[in-house]
Amino acid sequence: MLTRRGQVFVVVGVAGIVLAFAFGARSLNAVVGPLLVALIVGYVQLKRTDHPDLDVTAPSVGFRGDEATVELDFSAPDPFAGSVSLRFADGLEHSGEPVDASIGETTLTFDVRLAERGEQAIGPVRVVGEDVFGLFRRTFTHQVRESILIFPRIKRIDDVKTVTAFEESLGVAARREFDQLREYQRGDPLRDVHWKSSAKRPDDGLLVRKFETEEERQRVEISAEANAGRVDVVADAAASIAAALLDAGVAVGMTTPEGRVAPDFNEGQQTNVLTLLAHMESGRVYERDRERADIVVRGATECEDAEIRFAGRTVAFEEFATGGTAGSAAQAVRTDGGERTNKSDVSRTSEDERRKSSGGERR
Repeated sequence: MLTRRGQVFVVVGVAGIVLAFAFGARSLNAVVGPLLVALIVGYVQLKRTDHPDLDVTAPSVGFRGDEATVELDFSAPDPFAGSVSLRFADGLEHSGEPVDASIGETTLTFDVRLAERGEQAIGPVRVVGEDVFGLFRRTFTHQVRESILIFPRIKRIDDVKTVTAFEESLGVAARREFDQLREYQRGDPLRDVHWKSSAKRPDDGLLVRKFETEEERQRVEISAEANAGRVDVVADAAASIAAALLDAGVAVGMTTPEGRVAPDFNEGQQTNVLTLLAHMESGRVYERDRERADIVVRGATECEDAEIRFAGRTVAFEEFATGGTAGSAAQAVRTDGGERTNKSDVSRTSEDERRKSSGGERR
């Protein structure tokens, strides 16, 4: 395919040939000759150019809102000049501008923003090569089969407060008390730290739970559902709570309208939970799944924030995440009857909690 420059060369060459035949002007032949040579050389060069090989490097997973880099590594026996454009799914934000490069000699990088949850495809890759004179253009297309699975965004919430809140409300604690705890040793996973007991002795280091059998780990079932337009906030909230509980050593299960991950605490459980939440869409879970859940995370159309329901309480996720409801029933947004708790009760309960955690009260 001729470029604009190539079209100009052809027009000038044809005009020169006509004038040369009409008037016998030798000076025109001096111009026409090089033009014809350039056209022939450019055409032959691109015609003999092989389809370049391509290796694509991209992260397999990422978190919504993060940045990622996709690398394209071309290899060709005879490098050539060209421009490269890479298409992305709608969930991957990119400028979309082609990149000029020497195909076969340079590794190209494309920075993208992980904008939407789910499986986001990469490709195809389109290479438009030109001959050395820029007269001809040839297109090569690579049907890439790469994708990035985008997880919900995890908000790092206070593990101690999170576990304390659910321990007191749901009974999520080790089956035995201090005879099952030992001092933290280097290399112990953070998921085995008993945060509640460690918080009572801030100057003496952490305490770790020692489990004799897998059954001694407590299990928590989380249910996540959302109306249209609120799925992301619910997925983020559910992922954040699940991550905090898993880090604290609690076996977590997750149910969404798309399916269920059974409670577990192995190394791959967080990935399993995040994968389920990555594919979450709007809808409701079955009633039996909601009733079985210890924690229900919901997103109503009229509420910007996700709601967390547990032990008869309803709490806004952002308030919970910032520590406004950690471990205290008096600090819940609503009780069963939908009434707000008065401020004096909140202050008194909060003070009691502080005194208990600092060792001020002993039984």
